[in-house]
Amino acid sequence: MISETTQSLGTRTQSTDPDARYREDVLMLLVRLDLEPTRAITLLEAATGRPFDACSPTQLVPLLQELLEFVQSHRSLVDTNQPWHA
Repeated sequence: MISETTQSLGTRTQSTDPDARYREDVLMLLVRLDLEPTRAITLLEAATGRPFDACSPTQLVPLLQELLEFVQSHRSLVDTNQPWHA
């Protein structure tokens, strides 16, 4: 269940939809962690049980919190110079 996203990762859209902007920001964060966009979207969809384009901040914030807790608890195991693979 991978959603098609019409937004380019290289360009910010001037969307007036705050949920779409939030989804784009979450996706960009995961991309900055060296997760491929399609894998990031797959991860988000699997975790929320919803298509990526239908995710709201309410569904994404807990996932970001879990990611932060994971990174903090495994900081010594994470080599920041190596890309992440899912």
